[in-house]
Amino acid sequence: MDYIIMIHENKIYKIDKEPYETDENTYIRGWFIINNFNKFKDVELISRSIIYLNESKNNMKYIV
Repeated sequence: MDYIIMIHENKIYKIDKEPYETDENTYIRGWFIINNFNKFKDVELISRSIIYLNESKNNMKYIV
């Protein structure tokens, strides 16, 4: 499957998986997207969710 479905506070979210991403990683990114849905525009939200996953799971650091 190329996406996951998450339900939170009676809302349904469809989160597309990134290439070579595990289901676990998609769920981590999905929760970041749900929790920050109103803070960022769509494209920025997806980019920030990938950054969040890399920083939290892979110990990568980004210079802004």
